Amino acid sequence: MQRQLRCLYLGIRTPGTTSRLRSDALMRALPAARWTEIDTDVPFSSAFRVWRSLAFRLRWGPAVRAINQYVLERLPSEPLDLIWVDKGVCLWPVTVRRIRKLAACLVYYTPDTSFLHNSSRFFNRTVCLYDRVVTTKSLELGEFQRLVSPEKLVLTTQSYDQQLHFPRVSFADKRPEAVFIGLCEPAREECVASLLNAGVSVRIGGRGWESFLRRRQRDANLFFEGDAVFGDHYADVLSKASIGLGLVTRRFAELHTTRTFEIPACGTALATESSSEVSRIFGPGDAIFFRTFADLSAQCARLIKQPDRLRQLTECGYRRVLDSGCNNDGMVRQVLEPLGFAVAENL
Repeated sequence: MQRQLRCLYLGIRTPGTTSRLRSDALMRALPAARWTEIDTDVPFSSAFRVWRSLAFRLRWGPAVRAINQYVLERLPSEPLDLIWVDKGVCLWPVTVRRIRKLAACLVYYTPDTSFLHNSSRFFNRTVCLYDRVVTTKSLELGEFQRLVSPEKLVLTTQSYDQQLHFPRVSFADKRPEAVFIGLCEPAREECVASLLNAGVSVRIGGRGWESFLRRRQRDANLFFEGDAVFGDHYADVLSKASIGLGLVTRRFAELHTTRTFEIPACGTALATESSSEVSRIFGPGDAIFFRTFADLSAQCARLIKQPDRLRQLTECGYRRVLDSGCNNDGMVRQVLEPLGFAVAENL
């Protein structure tokens, strides 16, 4: 009789987060394993706001100490076959070394930048201890390669989740609008303003939009979904829109984002700037490609008045993302199978 695998997921398990979706995908991949979870958001979210800010920006202070104590107190005493650490930027070296001793196989995953932003002196000192280090940021490969041997490094795409991101309404029931859910940035304000000025209705959501909303408060074509749009709410809003804005950040040279896959997976037309990474998945008839916001606005205004063309583009994008394998289940398989784990065949 085959021995039951013993596995641990260490990361944020808060409902509505992408890390929670990844942990669920891991458990689907190894359903016969005995899984333990350590939710690092429990000690973090219970800390005072100032300590959370220091932990987020400097990896310092009582919140960081609380996270490490919480993890160390909950680590099992017996060895484990797999430990998956998700975005463990606040883990002290002593904590990672303790985890390393327990794990036959130790994996680190991050969908974020690790050096340009979200840097962590703790991670830099411990990254060599992992058996696999998984990143979605090709622009940081050089930095990773300074610290990790090539056979340990896995570059993957961002990913959508098949259990969450799927069409919620028919094309005929969609709202004639563009939607963007995410952090407000100057370029994103410029994009939304350009669409509104072209007569396109826009629905936005996420943090930091208060000033923009005040300036455009008389615009009848602007709708605000709230500053916290997650989980089913997020997928529902994407699915009901005619066009989803897959805007990347301008804080660094991001080439694609989770929205790149979540929007078409929800059955909505993707509007995106072209890049080497996007063009590997989507062709000219699969998405609305633009170079300038004026170009984007003109295309959106025209397509909303041409529902047959928009429907065809939407359906092509949806089929393309389904065929891409750029989902959480596919990512987990990509990481685990080369390590010798027998991943469930029905993923």
